[in-house]
Amino acid sequence: MVQLIKIHKWAILLAFLVGVIVAFPQFYFSYDNSETYRGIYVSSTDNEYSYLNRVQEVRDGHFSLGSPVFKEGKNDPYIQSPGGEILVAYLGKIFFLDLNGTILLSRFLFSFLGFLAIYSFVFLITKEKLTALAAAITVILARFILSRGGLFALLRGESPVDQFLDLYRPIQPQVSFLFFFAFLVFFWLFFERKQWRWGIISALILGISFYIYPYTWSFLCAFLGALFLILLFRKKKQEARRIFFLALAGIIIAIPYFINVYRLNLYPSLEEISYRFRLVETHQPILGFLVPTLFVVFLIFFPKQWKERFIFCLALLIAPFIVLNQQIITGKELSSGHYHWFYHQPLTIIFLIIILLYWVKFWQARLSANREKPGPLKKINAVKVLAFLIIGFSIYTGVIIQASSYGKSEEKILSDQRYAKVVQWFNLNAQKDEVVLADRYQSDILSIYTSLNQFYATHSFIYLSATNERTLSSLFLLYRLDGVSGPESENLFLGEERGVLSVRVYGTYYKNIAGTASAIPDEILLSFAEKYRNFLLIPLDKIFEIYDIKYIAWDKINHPRWQLDQYPFLTKVYEEGDFAIYIYNR
Repeated sequence: MVQLIKIHKWAILLAFLVGVIVAFPQFYFSYDNSETYRGIYVSSTDNEYSYLNRVQEVRDGHFSLGSPVFKEGKNDPYIQSPGGEILVAYLGKIFFLDLNGTILLSRFLFSFLGFLAIYSFVFLITKEKLTALAAAITVILARFILSRGGLFALLRGESPVDQFLDLYRPIQPQVSFLFFFAFLVFFWLFFERKQWRWGIISALILGISFYIYPYTWSFLCAFLGALFLILLFRKKKQEARRIFFLALAGIIIAIPYFINVYRLNLYPSLEEISYRFRLVETHQPILGFLVPTLFVVFLIFFPKQWKERFIFCLALLIAPFIVLNQQIITGKELSSGHYHWFYHQPLTIIFLIIILLYWVKFWQARLSANREKPGPLKKINAVKVLAFLIIGFSIYTGVIIQASSYGKSEEKILSDQRYAKVVQWFNLNAQKDEVVLADRYQSDILSIYTSLNQFYATHSFIYLSATNERTLSSLFLLYRLDGVSGPESENLFLGEERGVLSVRVYGTYYKNIAGTASAIPDEILLSFAEKYRNFLLIPLDKIFEIYDIKYIAWDKINHPRWQLDQYPFLTKVYEEGDFAIYIYNR
């Protein structure tokens, strides 16, 4: 181990630097705003509320994540695998960290380990440390150079994104990223050295990946399938047999996952919930530009003398065609963006850097060999210069993205500190798993920083308990407290709240089939308005009783029309500044 650290000390140093760059904005915020920071840290990364809520749910003892938001459905089958959240939550418990400390540690640790996993994979394939360093740091800090306009934005000194680096977002892709490249590392060792100790580790990682992220295990299974067929075609039956048994072992480890899927398919609410999972019915093939281009470049320029490595990498680049086009057979299209962002783009960067640095080294050696006298070309290591430029540019890119994202999100995070006193009151006075009613945004905050269940949260619609009826009831009660009358509801639903209703009830379904969530048909919205009028006929205290609501958190600034003092069955138990908390008298 000491020898390995000495040999790969630059990889460890760069991995540490990458971890610091990824995690630094969260650490710096508490320092930069020490006088106003009150412990509420939620950044602007996509779906972060949902992931943080799920980690908190595990910390509260609900490991299956069947229904992290609502009180009902705690024992439902999970739709989104809980492995990543369990891993991160227990990582924090080991070090006695609160939620914010847990997330800060995960941002550093998974970036650090993810870098080393990519570095190890590339180094094992190429035997070149500089190539491995350049590939790993580019994937983590500068993936956005492949996005539309990303490179030009960086050249102008601008950030290509304003939602931080990929590995800044908790759970996915932090955990899935590590498992994906860790599998490639250990599986390559098994493939190259034919030693089952590496095969056992690979099978274990493959099996666990079923509990981490569907896009990880599906890609790895496609890769193993492609490699299996290539080996059969080349009449290497013994090697193909090894891969078969490795995959079988991984599937055996995943048996509880398949049992969960079986239970999931028995639930009557799955059909209406499935509209929200981006499963569009189609048999249309998907090719895109990136995957075919990379495949052609690989076939032409990847070193053919690396025979075993060529076969291994060929299967790895066939896998994208399989996962992108599985709907030709299944008729259900998965969200191809997840494959594109977290697998295809990183693999493209890795192979382009491998090919580029290989040919630079090849041509420099050839040109130098043809010179009769030593010239300046022999004194300059072009590979080293190019690798250093790539590494430097990647560090610059990562810093630019993190700094720009921090600047754009700082004001919002500072404004969130106003919720700290409400969070503190609930943590001191409420019991775990009691139900609180709050507005849309405050519910998200409370779902993360307390052990309470919510009557409503924006990320609740991805669970079996969030039936259409339950989801509409959550929205309807908020409209009712805001004073929306029955006649007003039609214009509101057809206008201002059109997109909200579409996304909350149908997820991204209408966005996928029509390009915008607002494409939801008018007749559906009118039916919602009819249901809302019927909802208004139910006594308000009866609704509180049905859904076991105990607390109501009122943000007076954002919802001045709630006026909860008018309800005799509510008692005020806390009031300070913009907030008041009421308890329902049963």
